[in-house]
Amino acid sequence: MDEIYDFDVAIRRHRKILAQLRHGELALSFLDHIASFGLSKASVAKHAGHLISLLRVMDFDPATATRKDVERIVAWINSQPYREWTRRDKKLVLKKFIQYAKCGSCDRDTPYPPEVGWIKRRENGRDCRVKPDAP
Repeated sequence: MDEIYDFDVAIRRHRKILAQLRHGELALSFLDHIASFGLSKASVAKHAGHLISLLRVMDFDPATATRKDVERIVAWINSQPYREWTRRDKKLVLKKFIQYAKCGSCDRDTPYPPEVGWIKRRENGRDCRVKPDAP
C-alpha cells in the first residue's frame, strides 16, 4: 500500500506546508504527538492534510481559543461543500488539536476542554448535499 500512496512523501509535504503557517510549530508538535500513539502513516497524513486547511482559516491562538472562536471554525467547516465524513474528520482534528493546545495531550484519558467538548460528530456517513438527480 505504501508504494501506491507513499504516505511518507505526503507527510513530508504536509509538514513543510504546516511549518510555514501560523501556529505551524504547534501543529507539527501535534502530529508528532498523535504519531506517538501508533497511528498509521495514512492517519497521520490525513490529520496533517486537515490541519493545513484548518490553520489557514484559524485566526486565533489555539491555546487561548474561546468557544466562539471554535464555533466560527465549525461553522466554516459546515458551510463548505465537503462530504459528511470529511466534515466529521475535520471536526475531529479541530477538537483534538484544540485539546492538545490547551491540555498538552489528546489521549483518551485527557478530558476535552469546554471550548470543544460541545462538538458532536455525526457518524452516519450520509451525504446531506442536494444532488442534480434528486427529485
